[in-house]
Amino acid sequence: MPYSPIMPLLSISLLLSWGSLYYAFPVLAPAMQSDFQGDSDVLTGAFSVALLIWGLATYPVGLALDRFGARAVMTSGALLAAVGFIGLYIVESVSMFYLLWSALGLAMAMTLYEPAFALIVQNYPEGQKRRIGWLTIAGGLASTVFWPLSYYLGEHAGWRHAMLLFAALHLLACLALMAVHLPRERIVAATRRQPSPPACPGPARVPQRAAMVHLSLCFAVYGFITAALAVQAIPLLAARGFDTATALLLASCIGPMQVAGRALDMVLGSRFDARRAGLGTLTLLSLSIAALWLAQWWPALAVVFVIAYGLAVGLLTVVRAMAPLELAAAAKYASSSGLLGAPSLVARAAGPVGAASLAKACGSQSGVLLVLLAGSLIGLWLFARAWSFTPVPA
Repeated sequence: MPYSPIMPLLSISLLLSWGSLYYAFPVLAPAMQSDFQGDSDVLTGAFSVALLIWGLATYPVGLALDRFGARAVMTSGALLAAVGFIGLYIVESVSMFYLLWSALGLAMAMTLYEPAFALIVQNYPEGQKRRIGWLTIAGGLASTVFWPLSYYLGEHAGWRHAMLLFAALHLLACLALMAVHLPRERIVAATRRQPSPPACPGPARVPQRAAMVHLSLCFAVYGFITAALAVQAIPLLAARGFDTATALLLASCIGPMQVAGRALDMVLGSRFDARRAGLGTLTLLSLSIAALWLAQWWPALAVVFVIAYGLAVGLLTVVRAMAPLELAAAAKYASSSGLLGAPSLVARAAGPVGAASLAKACGSQSGVLLVLLAGSLIGLWLFARAWSFTPVPA
């Protein structure tokens, strides 16, 4: 296949989309709260609504990806994101703030990993895991770039001007890249060329259905955990005795560790199927949460948390992307992935508010971590149980 700019352009688009739509909010939220003079939980609720819309839209967007291809879906999503950020630049009421973040939640479903992975599966019959790995590396850098950038913009230009910059990024970069360079017809044609798998009798589909249910529940648990930690990572590190600047620096290092995890998968991933990689990844994630809990007595373990958690989250993205390929037909990858990922994204929507509620109920950040640790162990069991319904590769 001749050289195509799809991979580098998709990587740039994912970095900008993840950074502006997902990672910037926790950093800019205090400035937003001061501007609106409201309760922090009220504004955080708008971000949770966006994550909920993302989750609910994932399966319908997957169907649209299978039907129309990624070009139409991703360009529409980039345009919607730009309009949403322009709206946030001028918004004055909390109700409109919620409405705009609802639109941005739909833009998340149309521009982030799921449609990008679908494009790879639909256009590249070989080397899918390697290409997906490259895209997850780009996405993993988003927090490292946009946490400091958002903090700087919030301090020196104000959060509204940050929204205007994000709108410009989507208009001038994401939308332009998608509209000009993504294939128009080749995606749909490639999907339609794949023959449909023969229909299986009802009983034969039961193991696959049971595996999908367990995996959906597993990823839902980790969706909640990772969303909670995305919002609470800096406060949790500060509670371990680090000042705000150091806590921000440590949290920003999670991104490079995600990249390292995904690079490690690219080097060693061919030796492991999704099952083996997932078991190791989820075990590492549980150990990272335990390290952060223990850091209240040994602060140095916060560094262990940053390294282990970043590696685990980076690897988990690849595991979740590849699991549908081992359980469903490639021709329906987008809808299968959406069906598998929707519960995870809905649970992720509950993460920010859920973490705050847990903190109030438990009375301490340590209590929150113990709940998250217990959840991670349940998720590990669900993942192991899911693969017991499917044949294990030799």
